[in-house]
Amino acid sequence: MRENIDKETGFLMPTASDFNVADLFDLKNETALITGAANGIGRVAAIVLGKAGAKIAITDINFEEAKILEKELLKAGVKAKAWHMDAKNEKNIIEVFDKVDKILGDTTILINNAGNAHRSAAEEMSTEDFENIIRLNLTGSFICARTAAQRMLKNKRGSIINIASIMGVTGGGPAPNSPYHASKGAIVNLTRSLANEWGPKGIRVNAIGPTYTKTRLVKSLNEDPEKLKFIIERTPLRRLAEVSEMAGGILFLASNASSMVTGHTLMIDGGWASN
Repeated sequence: MRENIDKETGFLMPTASDFNVADLFDLKNETALITGAANGIGRVAAIVLGKAGAKIAITDINFEEAKILEKELLKAGVKAKAWHMDAKNEKNIIEVFDKVDKILGDTTILINNAGNAHRSAAEEMSTEDFENIIRLNLTGSFICARTAAQRMLKNKRGSIINIASIMGVTGGGPAPNSPYHASKGAIVNLTRSLANEWGPKGIRVNAIGPTYTKTRLVKSLNEDPEKLKFIIERTPLRRLAEVSEMAGGILFLASNASSMVTGHTLMIDGGWASN
């Protein structure tokens, strides 16, 4: 893109004739690793980033479903490969990143999507159940971010996108879910912390904060009329999100369209957090 120099300020300004919007979202030189990529938001991330030109590392604990997505992406002309990865297992995480390096190249985009919930009353929840969610949603995300950053620091560039939640910025909901709320609140602040630490070294770290989205994670809530009514009435747009509605925010944060954005949690929530 050619630029003109503003005569009054000396600053560079784009020219309308040469400004190409598509260039902002072009990922053809990128390798994106997505955790929990076989379904839900991770699946959408793999598709949108792949269609924007990135090579896609599909990682998931369910390898059979990951392979199905690999075939789908390859058929669509996207360079992709699936790996089994347990996002709670540090050794497994590091091994997968090493394999991705050799086959697709160093990871330049990380989507920290793997996660789960445990909906039960806090006073009845075991410490083990609480810690299992923290281990996956928070500690696993940190290990993946650290492992990706070790590659990104060598190249002095990269984008990490954590999947937070409306529950990372609010405490209520239709069902008790304390470890999920705690982990997603921590993800929001981990995003800020890593953005400040790695920003000077060329790595951007952001998050998206989805509302209740039509994925397996909310299947039981969607099937409960009382809980579904609570969610819809609490949401200004009066509906659940379609999983495809996460694609735009993920692509924005992964691409040069957000080159001056870091430390931010982009709420894709139908207005929930503003209510």
